[in-house]
Amino acid sequence: MGDAELKPRRLRGHTATATCCIASRERPGVIVTAGEDGCICWFDLRCKDAQLIIEVGNEPVTSLCLKSGNEDFIYASFGKEVKSFDVRMGASWKALECYNYNKEEIDQIACNTKSSFLACADDGGDVKIIDTRQHCLYKTLRAGHSSICSTVQFIPWKPWEVITGGLDSKLVMWDFSKGRPLKIIDFGLPDMNSSNTGQCYNPAFVHAIAVPDVDMLDKTDKICVVARGDGVIDVVNIESELSTIRSKNSTKAWKGSQSIPKDNPLAGEMETLDLNGGKRLHLDYSLGGHTAAASCVAFSLFGEKGKYIISGGNDKSVKVWDCSRFPRTGQTGTNSDLLHMNINLNRKVNWLCTSPTESENLVVCDTSKVVKKQQQNEAPSRNSSIGVVLGSWFRMMQSGVPVCNTCGDQVGLNANGEAFVACHECSFPICKACFDDEIKDGRKACLRCGTTYDENLLDDAETKVSANQFTMAAHLGDSQSVQDVGLHARHVSSVSTVDSEYNDESGNPIWKNRVESWKDKKNKKKKSAPKVEKEAAEIPQEQQMEEKQQSPDAAEPLSTIVPLPKSKLSPYRTVIIMRLIILGLFFHYRVTNPVDSAFGLWLTSVICEIWFAFSWVLDQFPKWTPINRETYPDRLSARFEREGEPSQLAAVDFFVSTVDPLKEPPLITANTVLSILALDYPVDKVSCYVSDDGAAMLSFESLVETADFARKWVPFCKKYAIEPRAPEFYFSQKIDYLKDKVQPSFVKERRAMKRDYEEYKVRVNALVAKAQKTPEEGWTMQDGTSWPGNNTRDHPGMIQVFLGHSGARDIEGNELPRLVYVSREKRPGYQHHKKAGAENALIRVSAVLTNAPYILNLDCDHYVNNSKAVREAMCFMMDPQVGRDVCYVQFPQRFDGIDRSDRYANRNTVFFDVNMKGLDGIQGPVYVGTGCMFYRQALYGYGPPTMPNLPKNSSSCCSCCCPSKKKTTKDLSEVYRDAKREELDAAIFNLKEIDNYDEHERSMLISQMSFEKTFGLSSVFIESTLMENGGVPDSVNPSTLIKEAIHVISCGYEEKTEWGKEIGWIYGSVTEDILTGFKMHCRGWRSIYCMPLRPAFKGSAPINLSDRLHQVLRWALGSVEIFLSRHCPLWYGFGAGRLRWLQRLAYINTIVYPFTSLPLIAYCSLPAICLLTGKFIIPTLSNLASALFLGLFISIILTSVLELRWSGVSIEDLWRNEQFWVIGGVSAHLFAVFQGFLKMLAGIDTNFTVTAKAADDAEFGELYIIKWTTLLIPPTTLIIVNMVGVVAGFSDALNKGYEAWGPLFGKVFFAFWVIFHLYPFLKGLMGRQNRTPTIVVLWSVLLASVFSLVWVKINPFVRPIDGSTVAQNCISIDC
Repeated sequence: MGDAELKPRRLRGHTATATCCIASRERPGVIVTAGEDGCICWFDLRCKDAQLIIEVGNEPVTSLCLKSGNEDFIYASFGKEVKSFDVRMGASWKALECYNYNKEEIDQIACNTKSSFLACADDGGDVKIIDTRQHCLYKTLRAGHSSICSTVQFIPWKPWEVITGGLDSKLVMWDFSKGRPLKIIDFGLPDMNSSNTGQCYNPAFVHAIAVPDVDMLDKTDKICVVARGDGVIDVVNIESELSTIRSKNSTKAWKGSQSIPKDNPLAGEMETLDLNGGKRLHLDYSLGGHTAAASCVAFSLFGEKGKYIISGGNDKSVKVWDCSRFPRTGQTGTNSDLLHMNINLNRKVNWLCTSPTESENLVVCDTSKVVKKQQQNEAPSRNSSIGVVLGSWFRMMQSGVPVCNTCGDQVGLNANGEAFVACHECSFPICKACFDDEIKDGRKACLRCGTTYDENLLDDAETKVSANQFTMAAHLGDSQSVQDVGLHARHVSSVSTVDSEYNDESGNPIWKNRVESWKDKKNKKKKSAPKVEKEAAEIPQEQQMEEKQQSPDAAEPLSTIVPLPKSKLSPYRTVIIMRLIILGLFFHYRVTNPVDSAFGLWLTSVICEIWFAFSWVLDQFPKWTPINRETYPDRLSARFEREGEPSQLAAVDFFVSTVDPLKEPPLITANTVLSILALDYPVDKVSCYVSDDGAAMLSFESLVETADFARKWVPFCKKYAIEPRAPEFYFSQKIDYLKDKVQPSFVKERRAMKRDYEEYKVRVNALVAKAQKTPEEGWTMQDGTSWPGNNTRDHPGMIQVFLGHSGARDIEGNELPRLVYVSREKRPGYQHHKKAGAENALIRVSAVLTNAPYILNLDCDHYVNNSKAVREAMCFMMDPQVGRDVCYVQFPQRFDGIDRSDRYANRNTVFFDVNMKGLDGIQGPVYVGTGCMFYRQALYGYGPPTMPNLPKNSSSCCSCCCPSKKKTTKDLSEVYRDAKREELDAAIFNLKEIDNYDEHERSMLISQMSFEKTFGLSSVFIESTLMENGGVPDSVNPSTLIKEAIHVISCGYEEKTEWGKEIGWIYGSVTEDILTGFKMHCRGWRSIYCMPLRPAFKGSAPINLSDRLHQVLRWALGSVEIFLSRHCPLWYGFGAGRLRWLQRLAYINTIVYPFTSLPLIAYCSLPAICLLTGKFIIPTLSNLASALFLGLFISIILTSVLELRWSGVSIEDLWRNEQFWVIGGVSAHLFAVFQGFLKMLAGIDTNFTVTAKAADDAEFGELYIIKWTTLLIPPTTLIIVNMVGVVAGFSDALNKGYEAWGPLFGKVFFAFWVIFHLYPFLKGLMGRQNRTPTIVVLWSVLLASVFSLVWVKINPFVRPIDGSTVAQNCISIDC
């Protein structure tokens, strides 16, 4: 520790004592101070004195704070009121807002950095929480303090919590949304565990508190630092304190709260326990701390943010404490380990703050009339250079060269080998490159003192600038990219930038000129449209004609609808109508002709048949208008990719989600990622986000290997235009790869690439083998630190950016698409919503980092099979005639690795080639969870732009004074419909309208529209939602994007927002895909079905019977959950009228089909019952009845044949679909119905089972594996019962003679219908070696036997015979 008596630089501006000071986070070097003279002074540390002085009143200003997200607004407290000012208002310092809610004098105010709340602590002990967006009092916090409440701070990582301190020696943690305290710590109580508690003759008043920002938590963890009246700086772990009153499983220990060995000399001095057992640290006079009351405390913003705690006190000193040296387990240390620096002053300290600048970064307000500014790198000792960014600090210590105050690099050496000095008057540190930039911009005076630079330096700089003007301009144009960062975004050093708003064109860095620049921006915006027209007029007409003639395809549509020929569609519709008529006649016959001898069987069969007819109507009529579509990618290129111009194609963010790398092998995920990176699309328009919801180190390390291999794979794919671009599937193709490849080098490079891929597979498989057994201490990264995701249920958010603009390039030196690893934060006690929650986290991360206007999500096992798939989708999205109302483009799912006969209908060909084409002719296909490109604005809950807006309410004055010629009236139904439409639109306002406001009005409008309640507490993300065409907002600092991305994936970000309710992927069902698409269609959007000739994406499907049934179970359970929710299509969104009727029928079908399992299992049991009892569900047929049955069977067959005709589906696919409809209906769908009702009634939730994506080494080896599951029991029982019934039926016919064979035919036909439909299931039970799990056989035989015996005994469906009737019949017989 070094004692330093620094010669401070004085900032002059106040005429009385300065009371407080704050530093700008967005503009390094800008300091705002307030004093007892009623003035607010704005300082630029690069200048001498105050740049602006705001005379706001005669009363002393007690506290200041800058508005979060817009530091042009400042809040100041005077007596009992708070006022806000806008620095851009020039000389008219009129208060924009004024709040008078406090009854006593206000001591401190604080702004919530992530929302619009303002906290005001007063002398009465109360804290007022003010909503500055709504301009009203939100909550009053009372009864926490019995005396003056002197300080207040929001907790950045907890959006609804605030912490206060007072002169009653209490520290109170509040939940201000409920207005109640969560925890009260009384420093006035005696501490029995520590002999050193500060100056005992001074009370432990709480004078000031400091809470670290979110980006400091990696250095400080979640703590609060308290400046006490007894001179102690108390460090309190907030999470440890709150853990005593919250029912959470565990709280992660922080660096300073771990146990200290008994042999540590600091153990007795530092660590004490409060009455609740929470760990705290006391930094008192025994450690070199304050000997009088500590008045203020702050965290360091310079260098490694949060590394130092800086405190000031009445002992005329400033203490700098090193957080990184707090003792940990197994460490020992001395007093000097903690106190990093002691700065002696001449007066008592009122307040202090730190600035994120490289030098002059500690500002102190003492009891004098000037503000003292400490330039810590002027100290003679090594410890004084803490104000320098860490990387530059080491360079400076090694070379002795100072650091540039502008960019953070060394200033460099001149021709004599000495440090470069631009201004010999004040020696302001600036490097040669920044000096040249200043001269190029016309600034020839020193930024600090205003002295003109030396003439020799000016001549050299001007010569260099004129020679390299074009090169420098090109370089500056590329300096806006976001740089790659390490694993933890919180460890990233800030990118040093120059804020052009500090200096005007004449070189005077005056804050008043911000007003002029703001006005210039507005004028430029207003004049931009006429300027464009003028420039277009200046272009010669011949050149304009030439440009139009260069792209004749540009004006033609990018896609067309190809309707089905009438020769195919008309007969199809005719047969459907005929079948519907025949069904009506059939049910009339069935209902009017009961079977008295088996009335129960007859009634059951009729009910089942009616339900089947209802299901058929729901399934059939949405296929009434099937269509095909044709795209023209060549026209897309001609319109948006003109030669010699930058590509105008829209950017796309890809989402790839994975959970468990042991069930979803990393090699499969890697192939998906590689196929995305190698797309035939501009590299700067593609970003791939991989969500690792299991926080597995295996997934991260495999992605590192994938990023490295992509540097070779991507240029190979684009050079030879290979398909597909997933290496595993490309090299496994059994085709002639020399076909159409004329380059002589192709064979050689292909062999080399295959060898590289095999080596890459070996490395990835080695990682998988290593991950099979997790070490007891958890995984450790290469640098020796513990992997943050060792606890998959309790870990921080992680982001790693690979490749991209500023990352590694491919082996040919070309740029690669950006690849981002994301693992959202997870903590106990939070609902994470499985895949839907992960997708919503990716929406927010991508919006902060790249904000592409379109999103394409893929499962980890669905690779890109067609490199032009994105172009195919863009033919719809970017078509101005078609894309305006399109919320998403859905591609069909195609699969690899399915057995040749597709035993379990994994391909779902009937659904994807028949049903989806039919929906495309109505309002669009449903969203199926993968292979779908979204319009980002649709995911934000906005309605389509072409949907008519609701009319604004007109005043009665206007209606009376200016009556319209044609008066239109609305009935109640129309008013109700308009209200429903307004409810369905989650959009806060029309995006088109906000562009009509200037910047100031725009910011005020946004703050008034409850954006935080909808999208969450992130100004960067909210601003991105307003950009319809995507892109990162210009106002965002690129160096802060990763930190903001970490914030938006925190586990508490979605609390009290509309995420999962109205925006993003919708929560409430395990099939979030159906629910998400349904909400969009209800808002009036339409979707499009895109079927390119080469399948766009291919994936893997579970060909094993048990896995397939569990997959179907999950889908059916999701449908049941939607049926039982408020989003049920039977009633949701009816009033708005935006969902078409046939589209609603399709959605109703998607949620009611699991309930078909109940009549289906009853209907499949009827044949066995009839055979065992000798009864039948149909009476003796008449000629009319026979004609009805025959007509029904023919109509069913004709409908299927005509569907096959227009869709191109094979009869085998149709038959497999029918078979698995029965198999799934009597097993998975049945269990889904019961599980859904159990979840609703008893709250019993079912776990999400990840379907295994890997197959057996042998071809289709997994097809023959039998895994025990209860889903196998019902269909096995049905097969056995029906087989037993057939045997019993034939036996009975043999005994009764020839007359019994006729009735037997119908019964046996019915039984064989069931057996044939369940035949694939029976074949799956046999396996390759004809082996079936014993438990399945035992249960099935037992159930079948018991059922048969009980049935024969009870015989419930046969009318009991009266004994008297039998006797009477016998008497009447004439023997």
